[in-house]
Formats: sequence, structure tokens, C-alpha cells
Amino acid sequence: MAITLQHIKPKAFCLALVTSNLLIPSALLVFAWGFFPYKAFLPGSASYTRDQLELAQNAPFDKVIFMVVDALRSDFVFSPQSGFQFTQELVRSGFAIPFTAHAAAPTITMPRIKAITTGSIPSFLDVILNFAESDKASNLEGHDTWLAQLKAKRDGHLVLLGDDTWLKLFPQTFAFADGTSSFFVSDYTEVDYNVTRNIPALLERDEWDGMVLHYLGLDHIGHKMGPSSPYMLPKQAEMDGIVADLYRALQSTKHLQSTLLVLCGDHGMNDAGNHGGSSGGETSTALVFISPKFGSKFEGLKCPTTPLDGSLIYYDKVEQSDVVPTLAGLLGFPIPRNNLGVFISRFLPFWKPEDRLRILQHNAKQILQVVTGTFPNLSFDGQNRSDSCEDIHSAGTRLACMWSRLEYLSKEDTTTNWDVKVAALYTVRSLQEKCGEKLNVRSF
Repeated sequence: MAITLQHIKPKAFCLALVTSNLLIPSALLVFAWGFFPYKAFLPGSASYTRDQLELAQNAPFDKVIFMVVDALRSDFVFSPQSGFQFTQELVRSGFAIPFTAHAAAPTITMPRIKAITTGSIPSFLDVILNFAESDKASNLEGHDTWLAQLKAKRDGHLVLLGDDTWLKLFPQTFAFADGTSSFFVSDYTEVDYNVTRNIPALLERDEWDGMVLHYLGLDHIGHKMGPSSPYMLPKQAEMDGIVADLYRALQSTKHLQSTLLVLCGDHGMNDAGNHGGSSGGETSTALVFISPKFGSKFEGLKCPTTPLDGSLIYYDKVEQSDVVPTLAGLLGFPIPRNNLGVFISRFLPFWKPEDRLRILQHNAKQILQVVTGTFPNLSFDGQNRSDSCEDIHSAGTRLACMWSRLEYLSKEDTTTNWDVKVAALYTVRSLQEKCGEKLNVRSF
């Protein structure tokens, strides 16, 4: 017999109605907790202590050209089918240091720019804000970023050419800007020419400290025709030609001799040419640090190459957020306060052994401030030291143990530099992972 409303007792009906009304907001709260998690935000800008100021004075670079090629998947640069022939030659000769940078979801431009400038983890709220037309919808004005730190260093001047998302995120930051819209996906020629046309004149001038170039054409080709489009290889060769022109300028121009060139993608693309999710193609981006100075410090690597496991992970894998503390060390400014990135240890040979440890310890202390802000109940008072922190079940107590061990080794006269370096790297990476578990958004 079918049950109708007449068969339900009034009290039971009211109870069911109240229960369902309570469950709806509870479900919304659970959803919001998962997709919009709490983030501890540390206001203000980082500054050096007197001890750290010496590290800044010994930084190997004083300018940076930050070249973003939208949707630059790792294989577009490092595989045998790549059009980046000049860049591959730099890798083979030791003048370019390659990585695969992991871009966490959501793999769209705005949150990825936030990650590579603040070192923090983006939110899925940025998926909505990425399409907002208002310049004030989501910006990082007042946030501590490597752009703000570089600008604050000796009253630096910054330049932007390309995607106007940077102008929405960083109003009043750039002394000169020529922005292009990222939403005319049918254009993959003029949108890049408008960036390139300004470069020669700017390279001749010495008053800028940071130049951001953001090319959109490759991403537009992916959206329209996919990564296997016949237009993809010529576009890669065009971008490689820009790298070649920039590198030759670093070699031949006196005021650019201490300039670091960084080539990277903000995200990758899947087999259909789209992005936003967490597939291997969308999260595996190319990252290359380039300088004539590298030739005396590093040996060349085989390039092109093919990953043995069939993935898109070429060379060492790093997080995109690791770009932030690495730029801070190489250019000599404090690590932004909300950074969760780890200094890429490959570049430590630029410093003396004792300074290398100070760089890692400075990074660890900076991330510790974010950890304590996110987990106020954790204690890092040095009372939890153990020789086998990995055996501790509680993640928070294990972190406190590793921190105590690092502090102990740093003060122990009989400890080798290698012991402290390993402890520092292990601790700072664990701090990063712990905050990532708390703050990281869910994948699509």
C-alpha cells in the first residue's frame, strides 16, 4: 500500500521536516570547509634580520626576467618533439637548469599566478574570480609577494608585458605595463606580438629590476585545436626564439650580466587542450632557470629526454610555490611571509657551505610562522626532540620533533654541515606538506 501524507503522524512529519532543514546547512558547511578551507594569513611584509642581510648582499643576481608561457606543459620544452631547440641546447651546456613544476588544482591562470608570486596555496574561489571583469574582484594589493619585495628593494621598478590578469592582481605595482586580454582565444598571433614588440627597447634601459612577460598564444592554440595542432610546434619555436634573444642580451649587455631569466608555464593542458583539473597534463609544467653564470656552477643534462615511467615528470619535480623562496635567495630579498615553498637546493652552490645552511634555516623559520598560525595548538618549544621523529604517529608532534632536532643539530659543534643540511631540507619540506594537507583544496 502506498504511503501518503495522511498516513504520516503530524509529530513525525514535523520531526522529519526539522531534521531535513538542519541537514541542508550542515551539508553546505561541510562543502564549504572542503572547498574553501581556512587559511592563516600573516599581514605585513617580511624583512631581514641583521644576520640574514649578509645573505642578501651575496645574492648572485640583481634583476629578473620572468617569462610565463601560458599552458607550457613540461613535454613542450623537454621532449624530442619539442620546438624549444635553443633552450634544450642551454640545458645540455649547463646554462639552463630544468625542472618539472607541479601546479596544484585549480589549474587556471589567476590562482597559479598567486601561487608563483606569494608561494601560498590558491582557493577554488579563484575559479570564479578568474572570470570576473572587475579589477578589484581579486587582487594581491597589500599582500607580501616576490614582486612587492623586489619593488621594495632599492625602490625597484617592475615592467609587465602580456596577460592583463597581472594588472588585476597587482594594481599600482608596475611602472610600465602593456596588457593583453586572455579571453580572445581565436587570436594566437597578435596577442604574442604585442608582448614581443616592446622587449628590445626595454632591454636597452637599465632602470627596471623585474620584467614579467606573459605569452598567451600557445594556450589559445590548445583551446582551439589541442596540443597536437600543426600550429603548436611553430608557436613553441617562436617562444624559443624569444628565449634565445633574451639570453643573448644577457650575454652581451653590461647592465644585464647579473640578470636571471626564468621560463615557466602557469599550468599545463590535457589531451583536449583544456585545463582546470588535476590530470598529469594539466599539473605538469615546464620550469627553467637560465643564466650565463650557471655554466661555471653546473654540468649540462641530457636534453631532450623521455621520462622512464611514461609520465610528464622530466628532471627533478618541484612545487610551483618553490619558485618564490628560490627567487628570494637568488635575488637577495626576504621570503614573503605567507610562502609555503621550499628553496630549490640545486642552486645552493652559489653560496659558501655555512651560508647554504642559513638559507635553508631561514626558509624553515619562515614556513614555521605559517604553520604556527594555521595550527596554534602545536608547540615548537624544543622539548620534543628525538632521534627517530618518523616513528611518531601524530603529524603535529612529528613536526615539532623534527624542528627540535634541526635546532639541536644547528647548535651542536660536532655536527657536520651535511647533517644539518639534510635535517633542514627534510624539516622544511615536511612543514610545507603539513600546511598543504590543511590548506590544499580538493581536486576536480
